[in-house]
Amino acid sequence: MISAKNSRHFFFLDGVLGILFLLSISSVQALSSSSSSSSTSIRTSTTPSVAQNLLDRVRCNDCAGTAETRVFQVGNNKQPMGHVLPGMAELLAQYPSVFDVTETAVTLMDQLEWQELSHDTRVFCRSRVVQEVLESLRDEVPALAGWRDEPFAVRQDFYSPPELIIERAAGVLFGAPAYGVFLNGYTCESIENDDNNNNNNKPTHVWIGRRSSTKATWPGRLDSLAAGGLAAGMLPREAIIQECQEEAGIGCTGASTSNQEQLLLQKIQAVSAVSYTGYNEDKWGLKRDVLFCFDLQLPTDFKPIPVDGEMECFEKMSIPTVLELLQQPICEEDDSDNDWKPNVGVVLIDFLVRHGCIDADDVAFLPLVDSLRGAKCA
Repeated sequence: MISAKNSRHFFFLDGVLGILFLLSISSVQALSSSSSSSSTSIRTSTTPSVAQNLLDRVRCNDCAGTAETRVFQVGNNKQPMGHVLPGMAELLAQYPSVFDVTETAVTLMDQLEWQELSHDTRVFCRSRVVQEVLESLRDEVPALAGWRDEPFAVRQDFYSPPELIIERAAGVLFGAPAYGVFLNGYTCESIENDDNNNNNNKPTHVWIGRRSSTKATWPGRLDSLAAGGLAAGMLPREAIIQECQEEAGIGCTGASTSNQEQLLLQKIQAVSAVSYTGYNEDKWGLKRDVLFCFDLQLPTDFKPIPVDGEMECFEKMSIPTVLELLQQPICEEDDSDNDWKPNVGVVLIDFLVRHGCIDADDVAFLPLVDSLRGAKCA
């Protein structure tokens, strides 16, 4: 006679055996299906899937996480703030009164007379001496050719107080976390997007910009509708509204501004963030970026206007076209065969995933989703 306790064990084991049996049947069916459809098997093993092609693009951008670097530290308590590549570390070693450079670290030292100063005043003093160093290196360091006279806050994470303020173009040289804002401007124009299908917000097209050929970084490449770096002290929503006005003419102040465009700015939605560690264009520095992503559904008759010269033109592309362009392989080591500004591809792929444009059955779907935040999002 089976006791109540043994009965529970019996039924549990019986259930386990049943599950294992079903799994074994599924495996046999899968093998049978595979052997009876060799063309499908060959296609799966030899042709990269859509998600795999997109994953390759994300990884091309997030490619410097294991680079040989020296920790960038600030202050006498040696707060880690970033990472410096060997070439830049050698140059900073020429300024021993400012930087203490060892085999493992580059430390911005606080002077003795700064010890009793308030935090803000100490940050001002640090920033002044580093500014002098950077000014002297402008002819030697390629990244500084794009000097913008914009403040960049060196901090441990987005909500921490800055420990140093430097020229924005120099942020990559110290490998400090940088923050940006990107807008996905899309329209919904398919005949399937009607009330009967409950699919009103399914994107069919995305507005893409073409960067000015005179830009210091990635000239002539495809870009988002509006995007930009976050200057010191600026918050994401304020920044994306400003970029929309300056780059695409959305809601620009003036007599010709329509109420509709002003309302559009209010409809911008914060939806995601992506992160990665890549090289800057000349590979003198590291881009440890966290990008705030925003979506905005636009009227079908909307037409962006280049305002500040950052963009040469805009084009409304269908989702299949965007997918096709994003899947183009990047073969050259210097990224010269990439028609996209590298991080824009990551932002758009995040958009496509969120809006159901990538098949979840794709074997590379989960690795792709995981790759979109390849660095710490903080």
